[in-house]
Amino acid sequence: MDTPVLITHKTAWLVHHAPQDLVQAVAQHDYQIGARGLSTQQRITRIRQALTDCGIPTSMLETIDISVIFAFERIRANGVNCHVLGQNLPYDHIDELTPGIFITDEALTFVFAAEWMDRIEHLEYGYEVCGDYRMGLNPDDPYTEQPATTSKDEIVELLDRHPGKPGATRARLALRHIYDHSASPMETASAIALSLPTSEGGVGIRGVELNKPLEIPKRLWHCTKARTLKIDALITYKRRELGIEYKGGLHDEAERKGADAGREAVLAQMGYRIVTLTSTQFASQLAFHRAMNNIREALSMPRCVDAEYQRKQNELRKVLIRNWKSDQAEESPSE
Repeated sequence: MDTPVLITHKTAWLVHHAPQDLVQAVAQHDYQIGARGLSTQQRITRIRQALTDCGIPTSMLETIDISVIFAFERIRANGVNCHVLGQNLPYDHIDELTPGIFITDEALTFVFAAEWMDRIEHLEYGYEVCGDYRMGLNPDDPYTEQPATTSKDEIVELLDRHPGKPGATRARLALRHIYDHSASPMETASAIALSLPTSEGGVGIRGVELNKPLEIPKRLWHCTKARTLKIDALITYKRRELGIEYKGGLHDEAERKGADAGREAVLAQMGYRIVTLTSTQFASQLAFHRAMNNIREALSMPRCVDAEYQRKQNELRKVLIRNWKSDQAEESPSE
């Protein structure tokens, strides 16, 4: 087994979702995986130790994903899933985890994730890496605020330069329905429901802007202390615009309610029609169906009353809420 070693695919995903203080601590330690005389299995043991020190449970490391350039370099060892990437590696998307161990960054990890994630899970991951929050290693962990690690444009540029890499085709298809700046799993779920085509149970809206900052006209400065406001989602359909505001569990606080009411009043004065989506609407098939119908009506979109569409819509709803609990979120008040 040659060194250095490149960690990719699901193992890279695990590292990117591990506690970042532990990952940074691992970067300061040399695990000597390139020491002379070590067998392949001994090197794998040291790599696994480094990953465990990142805070990844051993139960998640039964198999480690490692990539090589050529097929003849394939590593054959217990507990290793070896991928062949071919030549022309995007080295600007490969980072050093610790001496001798490298890892794909999140743009490249997203591309490779198309090989092992299902459709919706892959979309959710795309919103996450292009958004301002981070999920934990376990679905029950609350999400945390974190600046975006990449962007849709950066991933598109990566795919343009390296079109033949594993997962590239599916990643391009996913990017049609991914938008930057999502701030929470609920915003992601809503954006996916709005952007997916009706054949997949979505609304079929392609124009979505998340957390878009809007300049407040001087004539309304006396209505708010802010000079700009962010709208959770601004969707466009045939030149018609509609604002979407999300309300999760923490929006029940009295102070939050007041701030949101004032912000929505200013947005209305600016000419934006606002529709509110809540976490409870996602919990009910009928409530979710009616919420999507309200958005359709507000944009003068054709009605979808077909029973098969409603079935697909409900299946999409159930998948979207499988891994998030809005009342766990560490939300911040909107400006």
